[in-house]
Amino acid sequence: MQSLSFVPKILLCGDEKEFLAQVGNRPFELIGQPKLQDLSAVIKFLQSGAADYLVFVKLKECRTFINEARKKGFLSQNIVTLDEFKSFPREFFYDAESEVLLIRQLKTAAIKTLLDVDAYFSQGKLFTKLDNDLTEIECVSAEPLLPIKENICRRTYRSLDEVGFKRFDAALIVERKPADFDAMFDRLKDTSLTVITFARTNSELERHLATRNFDEHSTLKTSTGAWHFLTRRTPEDFYNYVATHKLTPHEGRLPEGYKIIHAGRASKDDLGYLGDDTGDNISCLNPYLNEVTALYWIWKNTKHTAIGFYQYRRFFTTADDKIFSYDKILTADDALKILEDYEIIVAKIYIGRLQRELIRADCGKTLTNLGETIIKKYIQQAQPDYVDALDYVLNSKSFYRCNMFVTRRNIFDAYCKWLFSFLIDATEEFLRKADLDTTPLKRRRVMGYFAERMLTVWLLNNRLRINELNVMFIEDI
Repeated sequence: MQSLSFVPKILLCGDEKEFLAQVGNRPFELIGQPKLQDLSAVIKFLQSGAADYLVFVKLKECRTFINEARKKGFLSQNIVTLDEFKSFPREFFYDAESEVLLIRQLKTAAIKTLLDVDAYFSQGKLFTKLDNDLTEIECVSAEPLLPIKENICRRTYRSLDEVGFKRFDAALIVERKPADFDAMFDRLKDTSLTVITFARTNSELERHLATRNFDEHSTLKTSTGAWHFLTRRTPEDFYNYVATHKLTPHEGRLPEGYKIIHAGRASKDDLGYLGDDTGDNISCLNPYLNEVTALYWIWKNTKHTAIGFYQYRRFFTTADDKIFSYDKILTADDALKILEDYEIIVAKIYIGRLQRELIRADCGKTLTNLGETIIKKYIQQAQPDYVDALDYVLNSKSFYRCNMFVTRRNIFDAYCKWLFSFLIDATEEFLRKADLDTTPLKRRRVMGYFAERMLTVWLLNNRLRINELNVMFIEDI
C-alpha cells in the first residue's frame, strides 16, 4: 500500500465535539460547517471539488439534506453520515458511485486483465464484479482479504515485487501526490502499458495530469472527479540473435529482425558476422560454455526491448510440422503478438532420459560429477533458493532445451543476471580443477551442458506464463 497522501477535506454538519470524539485518529481537514438553509450554495461548493465529503453526525439530518438535494437534481455518494465516513479507506478518496462506474467501464474498454495495485476494490463496498465478468482482477494487499472479496479479486499478492514479471492489460492505482504518481507510473512500465487512476476535481493530481504528455489519455467523468486511462506506447526494438560457430546459409534469407552472432569469435577465425568478443564479453570461455558466451554479450552490450536467442540450426515456428522452411520461421511481429499474452516463448519441452544421465553420456561420469559439485557450490553461494530446483531438473526426464527463448527485456535481464551470478565463477573453478589436456573437445563442454538446463531451473522458481513452440531443425549445416 502507498504511504498516506490523502487527507480528506470535510464539511461538517452537527456537533463538532461529538464528531471529534467518534472519528478517532482518522486523518481529515475540517474546512467548515455550512449553513444548510442555503442549499444551492452548499451544492455548488460540493460540485466545485473544494470538499471531499459532507459529513453529518446525525442520520436523520443527512437523510433530510439528501432528499432536498435530490429535488434540485443533485445526487452524490459523498454526502455521508459519520459512521459511513469512518468506514471509508483511510489511504484514498472513496466514492461508491465512481467505483461502480469504473468496474463497468472495464468491460467497455475490453480490459481482460487488471492489477489492482492498492487493493482499491478490496477496500470498497462491492462484493462482486457486477456485469463485468470479462475482466480478471488481481490485487496487491499486505493484509488478508475477506473471503467474499475473491468474487472480485482472483488472486492476491502480498507486495508489488511478488507480482514478478506478469503483465496486465491495465494497472489501477489510487490518487497520489504528483511525485508519487510519477514514480509508480514509471515502476509499472514492465507490468502494464495502461495505468488507471482517479483524480478528484481541482486536486493536485488532476492539475498534474493535465500537464503531462501520454500517448493516450482518456477520462471517465464522475460527480466528484474522473478516472484517467493513461497509456504509454514504447517503440519496439526487437532482435532475434542466431548464435553460430561456423559459416551458415542464412545470410539474406532470415526474416526481418534476425541477426547472426559468432559465438566464441575470440578463439576462432573471423567469419564476418557480429562477434561476441567486443565490449564486455566472456568469448574466451566459449569452448566450455557453448553459445552462452553470445548470450552474455547480448546482455551486456545491447538495449533491445525484446530479444530472441536461437541456435544456428534451430528456429521457432508456429507451424504444426517441424519441416524446415525459411518462410515458416517465427517473425518478430508474430513473437510480439504472443508476448502480449505470455511472458516468454520456449521450445516445446523435451522428454527423454534423466538430465544428469544425458550429460554423463556426452561428458563422462567423472567430469559430470565434478561439474555438478562445483556448480551446486556456486548456486548455493549466489542463489540458494535455486538449489532444490537444480536437483529437480537433474533428476527429471524433461527440460526446455537448446538455450532457445524469446522474451521482453526485463525478463531477459533478470534471467541473465541470475545465470551469470554463478556460472562464470563455477566455470573458472572447473577449468582449474579438471584435467582437460587429453579430454575430447565435446567432453570439455560439460559446464555448457549444465548451462543449457539453467533456463528450466530458473523458470521453476518464477511465475511466468510460458508459450511452447515447435522447433525446426536444419540438417547438414
